[in-house]
Amino acid sequence: MEDNNLEFPFVFPKESKPVISIIGIGGGAGRIVNKIQTCKLTDTELSVFGMNRKEMEELSLPHKYLIGADGLGSGNDRSLAESECQKISPSIEKIITDKILSCFIVCLGGGTGEGCIRAFLQKAVDMQIKVKLLVVTLPHSSEGLEKRENALRLLDEIGKLVDGIFVVDYDVLPCSTISDLYNEADRKVISFVCSFINMIVKHSLICFDFNDVRSFLRYYSDTKFIDFFMLSGNIDYLDVELSDLLKNLPTKYHTLDDISNLIVAIYYNRDTNDDLVRKFLDMIVSADIMNKLTKDTQTKWTMIHDPDMEKNIFRIDIFTKRN
Repeated sequence: MEDNNLEFPFVFPKESKPVISIIGIGGGAGRIVNKIQTCKLTDTELSVFGMNRKEMEELSLPHKYLIGADGLGSGNDRSLAESECQKISPSIEKIITDKILSCFIVCLGGGTGEGCIRAFLQKAVDMQIKVKLLVVTLPHSSEGLEKRENALRLLDEIGKLVDGIFVVDYDVLPCSTISDLYNEADRKVISFVCSFINMIVKHSLICFDFNDVRSFLRYYSDTKFIDFFMLSGNIDYLDVELSDLLKNLPTKYHTLDDISNLIVAIYYNRDTNDDLVRKFLDMIVSADIMNKLTKDTQTKWTMIHDPDMEKNIFRIDIFTKRN
């Protein structure tokens, strides 16, 4: 007798393993990843690698790996760091195994980060990690033109190993003190990383998934460099800010026609009045963004519920790439 029961049981694991790794390489990057803990990213594992034992001990992260045996730092010796990094290949492999995305954070200009980043990225390539994201800071010109030029040269070389690059350049940050400069750079890195990862790990209320992110990174543009800004407020404030979208973009965007790829991520509390949500979306689509873009711009959208947000307040995260 034919069995017409077409029900198929699905068994989901009670505990899910992290599918994303965020890795800080060097002292400055380790400090940044330590701060990223406040984002409380789900399905994400945070790790740091460094050569200075004292710096590592100050971090509250559970996954800390010392490069080299003495723990005295690299002395800004890139070749020393590169040599020692070859010995920790098994640890790198352990961290990125079974990950769909690995985000590598490094402060260029430092010996450990510059000496080790290539080994980390090459391992990710060899293991066929689906998305390799590189987040870097560039040293200020006051630290020496040679250091800055070396950092830019290295970035050009290692850029070939990744799918996307986000850069925070100390030279363009409007800060008057060194401490303000570092804090602002850290804030920009943390803001970008947390927003980018949340697009993947948080449930989208509309049709948007990991492969949309991959498409944004890999297609329709020859560049791997990503630009990002975030706005948050009530509908009137956002209407004013988005009315001139270009002012929020770097100066390399001469017109909106220069945008080849765009992701718009909208965060709000679902308890917000439905009429207000519709008004906001109409504003975004008809007035502030969509009607101003060329038809060739590859645009993707996601909407994410954030229960911690105040009702009637919206946050909009915008990622772009330039033609």
